[in-house]
Amino acid sequence: MSGAGRSVVVPPPPSPFDALGHVVPAGSLLHRVHDPKRAGNSFNPGIGSPTRFAFFRSPAVLDSTADPDGPVVPVLYAASTAEAAVCETILHDIPLGGGVLPGRSYMSRTETALSVSRDLNLAMLMGPGLRRLSVTPQQLTATDADVYDQTVLWAQQAHLVGFDGVVWMSARDNTSEAYMLFGDRVAEHELEITDDGIGPFAPGTPGFSWLSAYCSTVKIELLIV
Repeated sequence: MSGAGRSVVVPPPPSPFDALGHVVPAGSLLHRVHDPKRAGNSFNPGIGSPTRFAFFRSPAVLDSTADPDGPVVPVLYAASTAEAAVCETILHDIPLGGGVLPGRSYMSRTETALSVSRDLNLAMLMGPGLRRLSVTPQQLTATDADVYDQTVLWAQQAHLVGFDGVVWMSARDNTSEAYMLFGDRVAEHELEITDDGIGPFAPGTPGFSWLSAYCSTVKIELLIV
């Protein structure tokens, strides 16, 4: 898609890509909403529609002679709170003013808490990190899906210069951090599944009660169909 008709113009990532690093310390909990058919610490190998920071291919080195058709980098999205994880997934397309959440959007999802076993060094796409890179949230981390082919280039650059992933403030819960980790930098065993997760959101579960209570605070009605 050309620049005409896009919701916003996303600037190209700067070169050199000298982003600030943001460390998620070992022992931190990450929260993830996902399909329970896959483990909570499993990375997406490239299945599904494009997202803000995925998918992209990885040349072996930052070099003009590197293979542009290298392997797809597996990714894992998470957040610093369960609320942000929900906002970034099953509530992603609900208007900020409220709305209705159909059952198909949440009944087959679960929330898992992951404990990080080592420090993770992420490219900071928030606060001073955005200012350093001369970009605003509206140009990068709070954009619509029509420019994902441009925002993904920022994640690719973060990967190329050696970061473990990227971090930004959730546009839908702007008190919490959102994360995207690179599966060829962070191993599944470095994200330990804990007992701190909410679990399934299906009706009749504690997770449904939690989700219902949270949605009521943000004017979203849960449907059972």
